[in-house]
Amino acid sequence: MIGIKILPKKKLLLFFGDILLIPIAYFLSLVIRFGVKDYSLLKPSLGGLFLVMCYIFIFYIADLYEFDRSFRSFKYVFRFISSIAIAAIITLGAFYFIPKLWFGRGVFVISNVLIGIFIYFWRLLFEFIFRNILYVTKNVVILGSYNKMGFLAKDIELYGPYKVKGYVCEKLSSDTECNGKVVLGTYKELLKIVEKESIDIVVISATHLENTELLKYAVDCKMNGVVVVDMPSFYEEVTGKVPVELINDLWFVTTPISGVKKNIYNLKVKRILDIIFSVIGLTLSMFITIPVAILIKLESKGPIFYRQKRVGLNNKIFECIKFRSMMVDAEKNGAIWASKNDSRVTKVGKIIRKLRIDEIPQMWNVLKGEMSFIGPRPERPEFVDILEKKIPYYNIRHSVKPGITGWAQVCYPYGASEEDALEKLKYDLFYIKNLSFFLDFQILLKTAKVVILGKGAR
Repeated sequence: MIGIKILPKKKLLLFFGDILLIPIAYFLSLVIRFGVKDYSLLKPSLGGLFLVMCYIFIFYIADLYEFDRSFRSFKYVFRFISSIAIAAIITLGAFYFIPKLWFGRGVFVISNVLIGIFIYFWRLLFEFIFRNILYVTKNVVILGSYNKMGFLAKDIELYGPYKVKGYVCEKLSSDTECNGKVVLGTYKELLKIVEKESIDIVVISATHLENTELLKYAVDCKMNGVVVVDMPSFYEEVTGKVPVELINDLWFVTTPISGVKKNIYNLKVKRILDIIFSVIGLTLSMFITIPVAILIKLESKGPIFYRQKRVGLNNKIFECIKFRSMMVDAEKNGAIWASKNDSRVTKVGKIIRKLRIDEIPQMWNVLKGEMSFIGPRPERPEFVDILEKKIPYYNIRHSVKPGITGWAQVCYPYGASEEDALEKLKYDLFYIKNLSFFLDFQILLKTAKVVILGKGAR
């Protein structure tokens, strides 16, 4: 179920449609170019496989699997055509440097034209089939303490096609509005409110799940075909983060936490993949790391690498290795949060931070077993001591290995304050709760997108 929550079924359908149509376009281009007299020409090739992978990756980077606007809009069409052109240029470049992938100019031209036609008409068909549900906003009403629900209502509307119509409380008070959302009535009026406001989803505050009177009215709504769900579950599914403010010890006890399960992926597969990719990564990155090391040394005095104590699995302290991107005396007055346009960052540092090159040496930490490629970012002990006192359940993020990249890193901008730490904890808890190969794979794709587009770096 978790894969469906993170990647909705409609996006998966669109994705698998592309996976099917791109190879069809490629093979059809072979038929058009050579006919069907020699069937040996129609066998799969490395060039064809690269073509499929390149297009899918570019489509993902260009957000062609998002439903933020109609597929017929000018902006989407422009983005679509640009993606086709970029993918064609990349594949052409790859064929130039790796001649074994090349399958001929005629096939290349025909396949790219067919891919563009097939994929776009597939999107028009997709939009026609799902036009009644693709962009329809669902009405939501929240049951419970509305003075604690304001930020949740805002997030729900921000992340999904939802409209929070208002709140339903146990008793009416002098306060009839919270963060722009009105109090619609009391529990006894719930069914009438649902009918009057055309409510699709009733969300129950976690603090009210044991209120038998409320649940009685909620059951009546459910028997009338209305979706009824608790706030932590609904918020998590919509936003991809766990609402720390609404959970308690009972939630942790009763909720399955995938990240701490002793399954084959957590115990074996994830570690094996970390070793394989860190060895490959450290080897291939030498073409980048050697010039970067020289530039760092030429620009300013001091070491090439920067070692910093971080908190890892089970609160164990380790030394995180990065390329030095700041002046040597950057923290002569003690540890402070990094900030936007930080004056301590060197000229070379700005570039390698933007491209995430400063993180490359951390693959050594991965190889040693102190980190994983994917997990919550390790924080400094000085900040952890403060954050654990101010943010509930902050120590839970140390129940899995820290990572070079993670769910919080690809979903939230660079954090440089206690408020940011709280927001990123919500994403980290989501990752720990739902850790799986499928989620890790999505994070890798999102990381590639972040690095390519240069988002979130400081």
